[in-house]
Amino acid sequence: MDEKQLNVDITTNFMKYNDLLTAFLKENILKGGSMFTSLNRGQGKILSILQQTPSISQKELVNQLDMRPQSASEMIKKLEKKGFIERYKSEEDQRVMMITLTKAGKVVLNQTGDFQPVFLNVLTMDEKQQFNRILEKLVSEIEPEVAKFRSKQ
Repeated sequence: MDEKQLNVDITTNFMKYNDLLTAFLKENILKGGSMFTSLNRGQGKILSILQQTPSISQKELVNQLDMRPQSASEMIKKLEKKGFIERYKSEEDQRVMMITLTKAGKVVLNQTGDFQPVFLNVLTMDEKQQFNRILEKLVSEIEPEVAKFRSKQ
C-alpha cells in the first residue's frame, strides 16, 4: 500500500471512529454513565456558574468566585486549554471578554465519578501513551487552522 492510500485509509477510519465515539458518548450521557473525573473545586465552581449563566463576562465571573482576579484567570486559562470553556470578545464592548461552556464542558457537568472509557480497554498502557502523543500532535497541527476560521466568524 502506498502512502497516499494509507493517508486516505487513516482519514476514513479516523472519521468513522469519531462518529462512533460521539454516538457512544451521547448514549453514555443519556444513560447517566460516568465519563470524567471530578474537577478540583475552583474549576468545578467556574463550570457550575457557567451552567447557571451560559454566557458571562470574565469580570462578573471573577466577582462571583470571590477570589483574586489572577487566581481566577489562571483557572479560566486551564479550563480553556482543556476545551471546557471558550472566551470571546463581547459584541457590545470589544474590551469585555465573555466566557461560555463548550460541549465538552457541558458533558463534564453532567458526569460524576471516575472516567473509565471502555473503548480504550483494548489498548495497553504503552499504546495509550503513544496514541495520546499522536492525538496531541494532530491537535496541535489543526488547532491553529481552526482558530483562523473561528476568528473570521
